[in-house]
Amino acid sequence: MSMTMTEDHLDAARVAAVLARVTAQRPRVQCLTNTVAQNITANMLLAFGAIPSMAIHVDEVAAMADGAGAILINIGTINAESELAIPKLLEVARDKAKPLVFDPVFVELSPLRQHVAREVLRLRNIVVRGNATEMAALEDVLQAAREHNLTLVTTGKIDRIEGARGAFSVAHGHPLMTKVTGVGCAAGALIAAACAVESNPALAAAAALTAYGIAGEIAAERSNGPGSFAVALIDALAGIDEATLRARMGEDG
Repeated sequence: MSMTMTEDHLDAARVAAVLARVTAQRPRVQCLTNTVAQNITANMLLAFGAIPSMAIHVDEVAAMADGAGAILINIGTINAESELAIPKLLEVARDKAKPLVFDPVFVELSPLRQHVAREVLRLRNIVVRGNATEMAALEDVLQAAREHNLTLVTTGKIDRIEGARGAFSVAHGHPLMTKVTGVGCAAGALIAAACAVESNPALAAAAALTAYGIAGEIAAERSNGPGSFAVALIDALAGIDEATLRARMGEDG
């Protein structure tokens, strides 16, 4: 779904300001995410300056989300328990006005995922992050929910962010980011962390994806393949600063 918005300018200072607030405030992100991505998601959040929590039990997710700065729901390995836990997280997000990022992994492949996605998308003011195939599979429900103040993040070679408060394109990253399981899923958690400290979700998503993409570029230069890349990506993300952002975004002179 395209909102045909004029894109906003994103410079290193704006990205660095969001990252600095993450580091200073250390928001906790309650992640109901897929089992394949849990470890790398937690490590990326720590490298980003945030705190991960990975509660999945239906009887505690609400309590864990209540004190969190933001919530991530990723349906990559949805099961019977997580299906029951999702409504509890949605209730907290709605009642406590918590930023929520929804990652509809492989939503095009099963009726269950389509059903869960439609339930999540009843909520207002959420960020939806998916690849082009996933977002296309949800086009009808996204169109129906366009008055719900959604922020849509379509990731790919160029990431497209569109929301009521702005539109951005992010062209950073490296092909090796598609060769390590969980790297894409971790992006949703980083967006959630940024949303916890930045009230404009479009800007938050753009800042998180810019930092992550630049970290991917740096990690690729330091690694010899997917295995070493995964380790280098954590190191590179942890080391991102404004000078690095300026250099990689073409603002160094």
